[in-house]
Amino acid sequence: MKVSDHISNIISKYSSVVFGGQGGSVVHLVDSISKNKKLKFIPGQSEQASSLAADAYYRTSGKIGVTLATSGPGILNFLQGMACSYFDSIPSLYIAGSPVRSSLRKNKDIRQIGFQEMEVQDLVKPITKYCTIILNPKNINYEFEKAINIAFSGRMGPVLIEIPDDISRIDLPRNQKKFFKKKEIKKNNNKYPKIKNLLENSKRPILVIGMGVKLSKGFDLVRNFIKKNKIPYSCSWSAADGFNSKDKYNAGLFGTCGTRPGNFTIQNADLIIFLGVRLGPQLVGSDPKKFSPGSKKVLVEIDSNEFTSQKLPDIDIKVRADVNTFLNSFAKNKFNLKCNDIKKWVNKINILKSSYPILNQRNKNNENFVDPYFFFSKVSNYFKKNSVVIPDASANLIWAFQAMNITKDLNVFSAFNHSPMGYSIAASVGAYFGDKNKEIYAFIGDGSVPMQVQELETVANYKINSKIFVINNLGYGLVKQTQDVWLKSFYAGVDKKSGLSLPDNVKVARSYGLKTLTIKNNKDVVKKLKQLKKIKGPVLIDVKIDPSSRVKPKIEWGKPLNDMSPRLTSAKLSSIEDFLKR
Repeated sequence: MKVSDHISNIISKYSSVVFGGQGGSVVHLVDSISKNKKLKFIPGQSEQASSLAADAYYRTSGKIGVTLATSGPGILNFLQGMACSYFDSIPSLYIAGSPVRSSLRKNKDIRQIGFQEMEVQDLVKPITKYCTIILNPKNINYEFEKAINIAFSGRMGPVLIEIPDDISRIDLPRNQKKFFKKKEIKKNNNKYPKIKNLLENSKRPILVIGMGVKLSKGFDLVRNFIKKNKIPYSCSWSAADGFNSKDKYNAGLFGTCGTRPGNFTIQNADLIIFLGVRLGPQLVGSDPKKFSPGSKKVLVEIDSNEFTSQKLPDIDIKVRADVNTFLNSFAKNKFNLKCNDIKKWVNKINILKSSYPILNQRNKNNENFVDPYFFFSKVSNYFKKNSVVIPDASANLIWAFQAMNITKDLNVFSAFNHSPMGYSIAASVGAYFGDKNKEIYAFIGDGSVPMQVQELETVANYKINSKIFVINNLGYGLVKQTQDVWLKSFYAGVDKKSGLSLPDNVKVARSYGLKTLTIKNNKDVVKKLKQLKKIKGPVLIDVKIDPSSRVKPKIEWGKPLNDMSPRLTSAKLSSIEDFLKR
């Protein structure tokens, strides 16, 4: 058997699709993968898009995303999706071709010998869990099994294997080195009694649920814990799709671009239990000392390196554990919670939710354009159950999570931590092959479309059932907002007047053979969404957003989470704090 055929068989045990591009050093691998009846090779218009598609493939299928690219330029194009998977803890396998072994330079001071030769290991180490080059064909089994095991173990992430062209085309040696998976040593955790004591003495507790819960498939465990103990909770964006937005125990999203009720709740809690949450500045604000200063804090995190972050607030109890392991052990405890106090706390949170809704009358009254908050509140009502929803980057990502009503089973994701412009178009390709039965809603800013516009051809070619909403505010709206705050609204490189020229995305989509719709203003929204429901196949919808729209509310630099802009008076903030704590 040829080595490339054997590699395709290994891949077929873990995945059904390989995304990537052709090239001189991978022709045998592409050939073997394409002939394998258990695999499908999906060539993107660029390897960068293929890497983003592979990231989304895992998020919809639960199978490892696999990307293949030739040496040199192909590998460089890997980096965007690789970074997305690394920072969001998504398991993925990157297979990179390389020149034949005899052309690999031995002296690293020589820049290049083989055609398109590149120092891949040093290039990708910061954004992979493991990377290697196979120089001995007897190590094929060992390296693939090791890499895939590492991708799924602990805090998950991407791995990369380089395969020289001459190895991929030779016969597979019989004596393959074996990989033996090490057994993980489970340690007893003696911190549960302390956490139990904190819960039983708390009057204003809240759970904070993050990506770690989603990745460990722990939503049911958390929901059961909330239902049993009637404790309020808040989610990071990456876990928001696991819970009903209108649940009375759901305090709302928190963070620099969260909601007022969510932030008020966090800032005035007396106990916060973080479950699988990376506490970066987007969640805690620029000054961690101002983050919920009066609360006890428990952090459950699989990656102990997160405990050393200089932006971490003071944590009273740190638990290194998989969220499921923690919750299963924790569920055995019987709690004597202060039910009356917690019930009052929940009622007050719901009063705040009624008093400070995201959508107000001003959002509804825009007659000339589409208001983004009005749009996302309406479009979320049209999502079919079990649909995939992929916001992109920048303002449309924030508007989506602030305004969407998640009241049914959905899979909502983005590349949250790396957040490259153009992600949602390429990701819709991966999402489709991850589960072809689900309808896909992708949202992307007009400034982000050019970053991955070529993948409209892939969408058209495979007739991907994706509704691509272009949130068209004639430029880079969130950057404008930053320039409003820091540069007295002096705009540079953000719209036509300041030098940034953007294409007509409706004309571009039609050139790729896609159907299109245009939503001109608020009155147009419901009518066009009803029309969209009747259209099958891929559609690009141009949503004419008011260019003056900004993210509101939002935390400005240096302010605590309870002091969102547009800012409330000091007297009002004090009255809310008194209301929550009395």
